[in-house]
Parts: sequence; C-alpha cells; structure tokens
Amino acid sequence: MKAAAILEALGGSNVFGKRRKIDLMEEVERGLPTKSYKVIAAALGLRPDEENKLLGVSARTRARWAAQARIDPATSDRIMRLARIFALATDVVGSPNAAVEWLREPTEYLGDRSPLEALATDLGAEKVTNMLYQMEYGVFA
Repeated sequence: MKAAAILEALGGSNVFGKRRKIDLMEEVERGLPTKSYKVIAAALGLRPDEENKLLGVSARTRARWAAQARIDPATSDRIMRLARIFALATDVVGSPNAAVEWLREPTEYLGDRSPLEALATDLGAEKVTNMLYQMEYGVFA
C-alpha cells in the first residue's frame, strides 16, 4: 500500500500541511493530529459506538481530543490501521464509497462479522488485509 494513499485517507495536506516528505511512522510515534481522526471517522461514517470499539477509547476521551492538537501514539496506531485498510479497500474495490460498503458487509470468513468490526484487533486487521489482497489477485470469492 502506498503511503500517499494512506496519507490522503488521513486528510493529506489539509491536515499535515504541504511538507515535502511525511514519515507516517514518525507521525504515529509522536501522535497523529486530531484532525486526522476526524477525517477517517467521517470517511468511514463511524458511529460513536464503533469509534469506541475500534479505537479502544471512551466517548469522554474522544471529547477531550477537541482541546488537543495530537492524539496519543497507541490510539494513533489504531487510527493508522483504519486509514491503511480504508486506503487498501479503496484501491481494491475502486472507490471510497464502495470501500465503505465492503467494509460494512458481514462475511462468514470473519465469523459473520464485517471487516470493519474485525479492525478492532491487529489479528482481525491482518485477516481483512489478506482478504483484500486475495480479492486484488482474484483468489478470494
């Protein structure tokens, strides 16, 4: 997955500015900008209960982010996971809307969970990533 697509899923230059090179690993380590969370949450159409589960935080914690410039590194890592999978799904299925639709569709492969639900864990994210690569190469039905 190209870093540019992930960066775009997190808000691109609107969030990170027009810097020449952005190291996503460094951004996660220092904490992603709060705006990047808002961009990916909106792109995925996340409900508050989904945000709580996917990010492992409470509504109260998310409310405190309004006064913060950056989010802690652990939560930033989870946000990056969402952005990475969203960017990959967009690439594989062809559009952001189709990606969201696919991410919300339950599948037997994930125990009748949707790929979005599976992204709450690293193992689930790995399975979703594998599904997408299999789809890209015509192996997954």
